[in-house]
Amino acid sequence: MNFELTLEDYTIILNALHYYKKVDKVGSFKQYDEKRINDLRDKLANQLVPSEFSFDEYEKVVNKEK
Repeated sequence: MNFELTLEDYTIILNALHYYKKVDKVGSFKQYDEKRINDLRDKLANQLVPSEFSFDEYEKVVNKEK
């Protein structure tokens, strides 16, 4: 799949995901828990700005430099 999203589109999706974590979900939507939503957020971010580090690895690198 190939999507053409602007940074504004990405921001809207990111905000929607953030607020979706906080609403009560019913029925089959209960499967979209906070972890799954955060994983999707991270996947989108990584596709927008690819990095050789995972978030955990990046934190370790940054903390060693300080």
